[in-house]
Amino acid sequence: MGSPAVSKQTRIALYVVFAILMMALGSSDSLRGVFAPVFAEHFTLTASDLSLIITVSYIGNLVFMLLGTRIADSFGLRLVFITTMLLWMAALALYLVTDNFILLLIGMFFAMGGSTLLNIMLNLMSPLLFAAPGMILNTLFFTQGIGTTFSQSAISATVDSFVDWKIVNGVLLVMGAVAVIGFAFLSRNIQGLTRARKSEQQGSAEMQDNAVQQGSAAPKVSYIEIVKYPAFWFLFLIFGFYFVAEHGVMNWVNIYLIQGKGLSSAEAAIFPALFFGGITVGRLILSKLVDKMGIMGSLRLCFISGTVIYLIAYVIGGNAYYLFALAGFLLSIIYPTTMLAVQLYFPAYNAATATGVIMAVATIFDIAFNAVFGYIIDSVGYDLSMMLMPIAMVLSTATFLVFERMRSLRLRENLGK
Repeated sequence: MGSPAVSKQTRIALYVVFAILMMALGSSDSLRGVFAPVFAEHFTLTASDLSLIITVSYIGNLVFMLLGTRIADSFGLRLVFITTMLLWMAALALYLVTDNFILLLIGMFFAMGGSTLLNIMLNLMSPLLFAAPGMILNTLFFTQGIGTTFSQSAISATVDSFVDWKIVNGVLLVMGAVAVIGFAFLSRNIQGLTRARKSEQQGSAEMQDNAVQQGSAAPKVSYIEIVKYPAFWFLFLIFGFYFVAEHGVMNWVNIYLIQGKGLSSAEAAIFPALFFGGITVGRLILSKLVDKMGIMGSLRLCFISGTVIYLIAYVIGGNAYYLFALAGFLLSIIYPTTMLAVQLYFPAYNAATATGVIMAVATIFDIAFNAVFGYIIDSVGYDLSMMLMPIAMVLSTATFLVFERMRSLRLRENLGK
Protein backbone atom coordinates (compact mmCIF):
# COMPACT_ATOMS: atom_id res chain seq x y z
CA MET A 1 0.00 0.00 0.00
CA GLY A 2 1.03 3.59 -0.45
CA SER A 3 2.26 5.84 2.32
CA PRO A 4 -0.52 7.04 4.59
CA ALA A 5 -1.76 10.63 4.13
CA VAL A 6 -1.42 11.39 7.83
CA SER A 7 0.91 14.00 9.31
CA LYS A 8 3.99 12.88 11.19
CA GLN A 9 2.80 14.52 14.41
CA THR A 10 -0.55 12.73 14.21
CA ARG A 11 1.13 9.38 13.53
CA ILE A 12 3.37 9.81 16.57
CA ALA A 13 0.47 10.81 18.80
CA LEU A 14 -1.65 7.90 17.55
CA TYR A 15 1.21 5.51 18.18
CA VAL A 16 1.42 6.69 21.81
CA VAL A 17 -2.36 6.29 22.24
CA PHE A 18 -2.25 2.81 20.71
CA ALA A 19 0.69 1.87 22.94
CA ILE A 20 -1.25 2.85 26.08
CA LEU A 21 -4.26 0.88 24.91
CA MET A 22 -2.24 -2.19 23.95
CA MET A 23 -0.47 -2.22 27.31
CA ALA A 24 -3.84 -2.16 29.05
CA LEU A 25 -5.25 -4.87 26.77
CA GLY A 26 -2.24 -7.12 27.34
CA SER A 27 -2.65 -6.85 31.08
CA SER A 28 -6.42 -7.35 30.91
CA ASP A 29 -6.17 -10.47 28.74
CA SER A 30 -3.77 -12.20 31.11
CA LEU A 31 -5.74 -11.53 34.29
CA ARG A 32 -7.86 -14.69 33.94
CA GLY A 33 -4.81 -16.86 34.43
CA VAL A 34 -3.24 -14.55 37.00
CA PHE A 35 -6.34 -14.46 39.17
CA ALA A 36 -7.42 -18.08 38.60
CA PRO A 37 -6.22 -19.14 42.08
CA VAL A 38 -8.04 -16.14 43.60
CA PHE A 39 -11.24 -16.97 41.69
CA ALA A 40 -10.97 -20.62 42.74
CA GLU A 41 -10.75 -19.67 46.41
CA HIS A 42 -13.20 -16.76 46.37
CA PHE A 43 -15.99 -18.57 44.50
CA THR A 44 -14.99 -22.15 45.54
CA LEU A 45 -14.38 -23.30 41.96
CA THR A 46 -13.18 -26.60 40.51
CA ALA A 47 -10.97 -26.92 37.42
CA SER A 48 -14.14 -27.37 35.37
CA ASP A 49 -15.55 -24.13 36.79
CA LEU A 50 -12.35 -22.29 35.88
CA SER A 51 -12.72 -23.68 32.37
CA LEU A 52 -16.11 -21.98 32.18
CA ILE A 53 -14.55 -18.56 32.82
CA ILE A 54 -12.07 -19.04 30.00
CA THR A 55 -14.64 -20.58 27.66
CA VAL A 56 -17.09 -17.69 28.07
CA SER A 57 -14.33 -15.18 27.33
CA TYR A 58 -13.52 -16.93 24.06
CA ILE A 59 -17.19 -17.07 23.10
CA GLY A 60 -16.96 -13.28 23.44
CA ASN A 61 -14.06 -13.40 20.99
CA LEU A 62 -16.12 -15.27 18.44
CA VAL A 63 -19.14 -12.97 18.64
CA PHE A 64 -17.16 -9.73 18.59
CA MET A 65 -14.91 -10.74 15.71
CA LEU A 66 -17.70 -12.19 13.61
CA LEU A 67 -19.94 -9.15 13.94
CA GLY A 68 -17.49 -6.33 14.58
CA THR A 69 -15.33 -6.71 11.50
CA ARG A 70 -18.36 -7.07 9.24
CA ILE A 71 -19.77 -3.83 10.64
CA ALA A 72 -16.36 -2.20 10.09
CA ASP A 73 -16.44 -3.02 6.38
CA SER A 74 -19.79 -1.23 6.12
CA PHE A 75 -19.45 1.70 8.53
CA GLY A 76 -15.72 2.29 8.88
CA LEU A 77 -12.96 1.26 11.24
CA ARG A 78 -13.04 4.39 13.42
CA LEU A 79 -16.62 3.98 14.64
CA VAL A 80 -16.13 0.31 15.46
CA PHE A 81 -12.81 0.96 17.19
CA ILE A 82 -14.25 3.64 19.48
CA THR A 83 -17.41 1.67 20.24
CA THR A 84 -15.40 -1.45 21.07
CA MET A 85 -13.13 0.49 23.41
CA LEU A 86 -16.20 1.74 25.27
CA LEU A 87 -17.63 -1.79 25.57
CA TRP A 88 -14.30 -3.09 26.86
CA MET A 89 -14.22 -0.30 29.44
CA ALA A 90 -17.82 -1.08 30.46
CA ALA A 91 -16.73 -4.65 31.26
CA LEU A 92 -13.95 -3.36 33.49
CA ALA A 93 -16.41 -1.04 35.23
CA LEU A 94 -18.68 -4.04 35.84
CA TYR A 95 -15.81 -5.83 37.57
CA LEU A 96 -15.47 -2.89 39.96
CA VAL A 97 -19.07 -2.98 41.18
CA THR A 98 -19.85 -6.69 41.37
CA ASP A 99 -18.95 -9.71 43.48
CA ASN A 100 -21.16 -12.12 41.56
CA PHE A 101 -19.86 -15.07 39.53
CA ILE A 102 -22.48 -14.75 36.76
CA LEU A 103 -21.72 -11.04 36.32
CA LEU A 104 -18.03 -11.91 36.30
CA LEU A 105 -18.70 -14.23 33.36
CA ILE A 106 -20.63 -11.50 31.55
CA GLY A 107 -17.71 -9.13 32.07
CA MET A 108 -15.32 -11.75 30.70
CA PHE A 109 -17.46 -12.07 27.57
CA PHE A 110 -17.27 -8.35 26.79
CA ALA A 111 -13.71 -7.74 28.01
CA MET A 112 -12.06 -10.52 26.04
CA GLY A 113 -14.26 -10.08 22.98
CA GLY A 114 -13.64 -6.36 22.91
CA SER A 115 -9.91 -6.76 23.46
CA THR A 116 -9.48 -9.17 20.58
CA LEU A 117 -11.57 -7.07 18.20
CA LEU A 118 -9.46 -4.02 19.08
CA ASN A 119 -6.35 -6.01 18.14
CA ILE A 120 -7.85 -6.84 14.75
CA MET A 121 -9.03 -3.28 14.13
CA LEU A 122 -5.56 -1.98 14.93
CA ASN A 123 -4.08 -4.47 12.50
CA LEU A 124 -6.43 -3.26 9.76
CA MET A 125 -5.89 0.43 10.49
CA SER A 126 -2.10 0.32 10.60
CA PRO A 127 -1.55 0.22 6.79
CA LEU A 128 -3.73 3.34 6.54
CA LEU A 129 -1.81 5.21 9.24
CA PHE A 130 1.82 4.11 9.15
CA ALA A 131 4.41 3.81 6.38
CA ALA A 132 5.90 0.58 7.82
CA PRO A 133 2.85 -1.25 9.22
CA GLY A 134 4.64 -4.56 9.79
CA MET A 135 7.23 -3.00 12.06
CA ILE A 136 4.72 -0.70 13.77
CA LEU A 137 2.31 -3.53 14.49
CA ASN A 138 4.96 -5.68 16.10
CA THR A 139 6.26 -2.83 18.26
CA LEU A 140 2.69 -2.13 19.38
CA PHE A 141 2.27 -5.79 20.23
CA PHE A 142 5.55 -5.36 22.11
CA THR A 143 3.81 -2.81 24.36
CA GLN A 144 0.94 -5.25 24.75
CA GLY A 145 3.50 -7.79 25.88
CA ILE A 146 4.76 -5.38 28.52
CA GLY A 147 1.28 -5.34 30.02
CA THR A 148 0.99 -9.12 29.82
CA THR A 149 4.43 -9.73 31.31
CA PHE A 150 3.85 -7.25 34.13
CA SER A 151 0.62 -9.03 35.03
CA GLN A 152 2.22 -12.46 34.79
CA SER A 153 5.15 -11.46 37.00
CA ALA A 154 4.65 -8.54 39.38
CA ILE A 155 0.87 -8.79 39.74
CA SER A 156 0.70 -12.59 39.76
CA ALA A 157 3.33 -12.85 42.48
CA THR A 158 1.58 -10.39 44.83
CA VAL A 159 -2.20 -10.71 44.47
CA ASP A 160 -4.06 -12.76 47.07
CA SER A 161 -7.59 -11.33 47.31
CA PHE A 162 -10.61 -10.32 45.24
CA VAL A 163 -9.98 -6.71 46.23
CA ASP A 164 -6.73 -6.83 44.24
CA TRP A 165 -8.81 -7.85 41.18
CA LYS A 166 -10.87 -4.68 41.50
CA ILE A 167 -7.84 -2.43 42.02
CA VAL A 168 -6.05 -3.74 38.93
CA ASN A 169 -9.13 -3.31 36.74
CA GLY A 170 -9.63 0.21 38.07
CA VAL A 171 -6.15 1.16 36.84
CA LEU A 172 -6.84 -0.41 33.45
CA LEU A 173 -10.11 1.51 33.20
CA VAL A 174 -8.23 4.80 33.57
CA MET A 175 -5.77 3.77 30.85
CA GLY A 176 -8.70 2.91 28.59
CA ALA A 177 -10.26 6.32 29.16
CA VAL A 178 -7.03 8.04 28.11
CA ALA A 179 -6.84 5.89 24.97
CA VAL A 180 -10.43 6.36 23.81
CA ILE A 181 -10.33 10.14 24.28
CA GLY A 182 -6.97 10.41 22.51
CA PHE A 183 -8.01 8.26 19.56
CA ALA A 184 -11.39 9.97 19.13
CA PHE A 185 -9.68 13.36 18.94
CA LEU A 186 -6.74 12.41 16.70
CA SER A 187 -8.67 10.27 14.22
CA ARG A 188 -11.66 12.51 13.59
CA ASN A 189 -10.41 13.82 10.21
CA ILE A 190 -8.69 10.70 8.85
CA GLN A 191 -10.86 9.75 5.89
CA GLY A 192 -9.52 6.25 5.37
CA LEU A 193 -10.80 5.26 8.83
CA THR A 194 -14.24 6.79 8.59
CA ARG A 195 -15.53 5.36 5.34
CA ALA A 196 -15.87 1.85 3.98
CA ARG A 197 -13.48 0.52 1.38
CA LYS A 198 -14.39 0.15 -2.27
CA SER A 199 -14.30 -3.16 -4.09
CA GLU A 200 -10.93 -3.63 -5.66
CA GLN A 201 -10.91 -3.81 -9.44
CA GLN A 202 -8.75 -5.96 -11.66
CA GLY A 203 -5.96 -3.39 -11.39
CA SER A 204 -3.02 -2.90 -9.07
CA ALA A 205 -2.63 -2.42 -5.35
CA GLU A 206 -2.27 1.34 -6.01
CA MET A 207 -5.79 1.40 -7.44
CA GLN A 208 -7.01 -0.24 -4.24
CA ASP A 209 -5.39 2.53 -2.19
CA ASN A 210 -7.08 5.20 -4.29
CA ALA A 211 -10.42 3.51 -3.75
CA VAL A 212 -9.84 3.60 -0.01
CA GLN A 213 -9.06 7.29 -0.01
CA GLN A 214 -12.03 8.12 -2.24
CA GLY A 215 -14.25 6.50 0.35
CA SER A 216 -16.65 4.82 -2.08
CA ALA A 217 -19.28 2.51 -0.68
CA ALA A 218 -18.18 -1.09 -0.24
CA PRO A 219 -20.18 -3.97 -1.68
CA LYS A 220 -21.89 -6.38 0.65
CA VAL A 221 -19.64 -9.28 1.58
CA SER A 222 -21.11 -12.64 2.42
CA TYR A 223 -19.49 -15.09 4.79
CA ILE A 224 -19.91 -17.79 2.15
CA GLU A 225 -17.77 -15.75 -0.28
CA ILE A 226 -14.96 -15.60 2.28
CA VAL A 227 -15.15 -19.29 3.17
CA LYS A 228 -14.82 -20.18 -0.53
CA TYR A 229 -11.24 -18.85 -0.59
CA PRO A 230 -8.91 -21.86 -0.08
CA ALA A 231 -6.70 -19.71 2.14
CA PHE A 232 -9.53 -19.43 4.67
CA TRP A 233 -9.25 -23.04 5.78
CA PHE A 234 -5.47 -22.97 6.16
CA LEU A 235 -5.53 -19.74 8.17
CA PHE A 236 -8.37 -21.10 10.29
CA LEU A 237 -6.28 -24.14 11.28
CA ILE A 238 -3.06 -22.17 11.76
CA PHE A 239 -4.70 -19.68 14.11
CA GLY A 240 -6.83 -22.30 15.85
CA PHE A 241 -3.98 -24.57 16.86
CA TYR A 242 -1.76 -21.61 17.73
CA PHE A 243 -4.42 -20.14 20.02
CA VAL A 244 -4.52 -23.35 22.04
CA ALA A 245 -0.73 -23.32 22.41
CA GLU A 246 -0.23 -19.66 23.33
CA HIS A 247 -3.38 -19.15 25.36
CA GLY A 248 -2.68 -22.38 27.20
CA VAL A 249 0.41 -20.77 28.72
CA MET A 250 -1.55 -17.65 29.62
CA ASN A 251 -4.56 -19.38 31.15
CA TRP A 252 -3.34 -22.67 32.60
CA VAL A 253 0.39 -22.80 33.33
CA ASN A 254 0.11 -20.63 36.45
CA ILE A 255 -2.57 -22.71 38.16
CA TYR A 256 -0.99 -25.94 36.86
CA LEU A 257 2.27 -25.19 38.62
CA ILE A 258 0.45 -24.19 41.81
CA GLN A 259 -2.10 -26.99 42.04
CA GLY A 260 -0.37 -29.64 39.93
CA LYS A 261 3.25 -29.13 41.00
CA GLY A 262 2.86 -27.55 44.43
CA LEU A 263 4.74 -24.34 43.65
CA SER A 264 4.01 -21.11 45.46
CA SER A 265 2.30 -18.24 43.63
CA ALA A 266 5.60 -16.38 43.34
CA GLU A 267 7.42 -19.44 41.98
CA ALA A 268 4.66 -20.32 39.52
CA ALA A 269 4.49 -16.75 38.22
CA ILE A 270 8.03 -17.00 36.85
CA PHE A 271 7.35 -19.30 33.91
CA PRO A 272 4.37 -17.69 32.15
CA ALA A 273 6.13 -14.39 32.82
CA LEU A 274 9.23 -15.71 31.03
CA PHE A 275 7.12 -16.79 28.04
CA PHE A 276 5.33 -13.50 27.65
CA GLY A 277 8.46 -11.59 28.53
CA GLY A 278 10.10 -13.39 25.63
CA ILE A 279 7.18 -12.40 23.41
CA THR A 280 7.54 -8.80 24.56
CA VAL A 281 11.25 -8.60 23.81
CA GLY A 282 10.82 -10.53 20.58
CA ARG A 283 8.24 -8.13 19.19
CA LEU A 284 10.64 -5.27 19.77
CA ILE A 285 13.76 -6.94 18.39
CA LEU A 286 12.14 -8.98 15.60
CA SER A 287 9.75 -6.28 14.38
CA LYS A 288 12.08 -5.27 11.53
CA LEU A 289 12.42 -8.90 10.49
CA VAL A 290 8.97 -8.73 8.88
CA ASP A 291 9.94 -5.85 6.61
CA LYS A 292 13.32 -7.42 5.75
CA MET A 293 12.28 -11.04 5.16
CA GLY A 294 8.66 -10.44 4.22
CA ILE A 295 5.56 -11.69 5.96
CA MET A 296 5.81 -15.35 4.94
CA GLY A 297 9.59 -15.59 5.19
CA SER A 298 9.66 -14.24 8.75
CA LEU A 299 6.76 -16.47 9.74
CA ARG A 300 8.51 -19.56 8.36
CA LEU A 301 11.62 -18.90 10.44
CA CYS A 302 9.74 -18.15 13.66
CA PHE A 303 7.24 -20.98 13.39
CA ILE A 304 9.94 -23.63 12.99
CA SER A 305 12.44 -22.38 15.56
CA GLY A 306 9.83 -21.34 18.12
CA THR A 307 7.95 -24.62 17.96
CA VAL A 308 11.12 -26.67 18.54
CA ILE A 309 11.95 -24.76 21.73
CA TYR A 310 8.32 -24.72 22.91
CA LEU A 311 8.16 -28.49 22.48
CA ILE A 312 11.39 -29.08 24.41
CA ALA A 313 10.21 -26.91 27.32
CA TYR A 314 6.89 -28.71 27.67
CA VAL A 315 8.10 -32.28 27.16
CA ILE A 316 11.11 -32.10 29.49
CA GLY A 317 9.57 -29.80 32.12
CA GLY A 318 11.37 -28.88 35.34
CA ASN A 319 14.30 -26.57 34.65
CA ALA A 320 13.48 -26.77 30.94
CA TYR A 321 10.53 -24.47 31.65
CA TYR A 322 13.07 -21.66 31.63
CA LEU A 323 13.19 -22.20 27.87
CA PHE A 324 9.75 -20.59 27.78
CA ALA A 325 11.62 -17.29 27.53
CA LEU A 326 13.31 -18.31 24.28
CA ALA A 327 10.15 -19.96 22.94
CA GLY A 328 8.18 -16.78 23.55
CA PHE A 329 10.88 -14.71 21.86
CA LEU A 330 10.86 -16.84 18.72
CA LEU A 331 7.06 -17.10 18.55
CA SER A 332 6.54 -13.42 19.30
CA ILE A 333 5.67 -12.11 15.84
CA ILE A 334 3.46 -15.01 14.76
CA TYR A 335 0.09 -13.66 15.91
CA PRO A 336 0.30 -10.08 14.53
CA THR A 337 2.17 -11.07 11.39
CA THR A 338 -0.20 -13.90 10.49
CA MET A 339 -3.08 -11.44 10.84
CA LEU A 340 -1.20 -9.16 8.46
CA ALA A 341 -0.81 -12.10 6.05
CA VAL A 342 -4.59 -12.30 5.60
CA GLN A 343 -4.34 -9.23 3.37
CA LEU A 344 -2.15 -11.18 0.94
CA TYR A 345 -4.96 -13.65 0.27
CA PHE A 346 -8.17 -11.61 0.29
CA PRO A 347 -9.35 -8.57 -1.70
CA ALA A 348 -9.00 -5.18 -0.05
CA TYR A 349 -12.76 -4.60 0.08
CA ASN A 350 -13.39 -7.57 2.38
CA ALA A 351 -10.08 -7.79 4.25
CA ALA A 352 -11.66 -6.63 7.53
CA THR A 353 -14.52 -9.12 7.29
CA ALA A 354 -12.17 -11.93 6.21
CA THR A 355 -9.82 -11.28 9.13
CA GLY A 356 -12.72 -11.24 11.56
CA VAL A 357 -14.31 -14.40 10.21
CA ILE A 358 -11.01 -16.30 10.25
CA MET A 359 -10.17 -15.21 13.78
CA ALA A 360 -13.71 -15.80 15.00
CA VAL A 361 -13.96 -19.32 13.59
CA ALA A 362 -10.46 -20.12 14.87
CA THR A 363 -11.66 -19.10 18.32
CA ILE A 364 -13.83 -22.22 18.23
CA PHE A 365 -10.58 -24.05 19.02
CA ASP A 366 -10.24 -22.00 22.21
CA ILE A 367 -13.88 -22.49 23.12
CA ALA A 368 -13.87 -26.24 22.54
CA PHE A 369 -10.49 -26.76 24.18
CA ASN A 370 -11.31 -24.85 27.34
CA ALA A 371 -14.83 -26.26 27.55
CA VAL A 372 -13.41 -29.75 28.02
CA PHE A 373 -9.93 -29.08 29.41
CA GLY A 374 -11.09 -28.77 33.01
CA TYR A 375 -12.85 -32.12 32.74
CA ILE A 376 -9.72 -33.66 31.18
CA ILE A 377 -7.66 -32.38 34.10
CA ASP A 378 -10.16 -33.84 36.58
CA SER A 379 -10.02 -37.18 34.70
CA VAL A 380 -6.34 -37.76 33.86
CA GLY A 381 -4.49 -35.11 35.86
CA TYR A 382 -2.51 -32.04 34.92
CA ASP A 383 0.64 -33.68 33.53
CA LEU A 384 -1.01 -35.56 30.67
CA SER A 385 -3.52 -32.80 29.99
CA MET A 386 -0.87 -30.14 29.52
CA MET A 387 0.71 -32.14 26.68
CA LEU A 388 -2.20 -31.11 24.46
CA MET A 389 -0.62 -27.67 24.13
CA PRO A 390 2.70 -28.64 22.50
CA ILE A 391 0.77 -30.99 20.21
CA ALA A 392 -1.33 -28.04 19.11
CA MET A 393 1.80 -25.95 18.46
CA VAL A 394 3.27 -28.67 16.22
CA LEU A 395 0.02 -28.92 14.26
CA SER A 396 -0.09 -25.14 13.74
CA THR A 397 3.45 -25.11 12.36
CA ALA A 398 2.87 -28.09 10.10
CA THR A 399 -0.24 -26.46 8.64
CA PHE A 400 1.61 -23.21 8.02
CA LEU A 401 4.48 -24.93 6.22
CA VAL A 402 2.05 -26.59 3.82
CA PHE A 403 0.13 -23.35 3.32
CA GLU A 404 3.24 -21.25 2.73
CA ARG A 405 4.27 -23.39 -0.22
CA MET A 406 0.96 -22.76 -2.00
CA ARG A 407 1.92 -19.41 -3.53
CA SER A 408 -0.82 -19.66 -6.16
CA LEU A 409 -3.39 -18.81 -3.48
CA ARG A 410 -2.03 -15.28 -3.02
CA LEU A 411 -3.73 -12.28 -4.54
CA ARG A 412 -0.64 -10.13 -4.13
CA GLU A 413 3.04 -10.74 -3.45
CA ASN A 414 4.15 -7.48 -1.83
CA LEU A 415 5.73 -8.18 1.54
CA GLY A 416 4.98 -11.86 0.99
CA LYS A 417 8.31 -13.42 0.05
